[in-house]
Amino acid sequence: MKRYEGLFLFDTTVVRDWHEIEEELRRLCGRIGAELLVCVKFDERRLAYEIKRRKRGTYVLSYFDAPPEKLVDLERDVVLSEVILRALFLRTERLTEERLAELRAHPAEEPLAPMASEGRRHEDDRDRRYGPRGYDRGRGGEPYAGREGERAPLAEEVPAEAAFGAGEAN
Repeated sequence: MKRYEGLFLFDTTVVRDWHEIEEELRRLCGRIGAELLVCVKFDERRLAYEIKRRKRGTYVLSYFDAPPEKLVDLERDVVLSEVILRALFLRTERLTEERLAELRAHPAEEPLAPMASEGRRHEDDRDRRYGPRGYDRGRGGEPYAGREGERAPLAEEVPAEAAFGAGEAN
């Protein structure tokens, strides 16, 4: 048996109760002989595009041990399910027992908070490093093409007349 991570997208209009979501996952895992280790609500959000005429969905993160040859059957059952819109399965080898215990201790109905390492880039960082067009700008307004390993100069390091081509006839 191998360990897998499954991210399921449930139809929010059909499944409102967490108990129903958990029962559906246990039913699917039971059909293929898998052991459901943990399942937690990841997030409920508006979808980027409609899936099966649905605009909202509930993401559920789960970890389970399953025989690799039975994963095809699980994918088929997910496609046939009326409450699951999409699913993604990945084989995981890095899941530690500490992380698994941490997920088990987390209240299942409460959405997981994003990890600190998933930090997004801030606008201040982009404005400081990149020019108004969004790419590294070298002297003369062209994209920076320095030597390998050399960084592009920050906007405050480049003299204004060099950066914007001052002195050229328009």
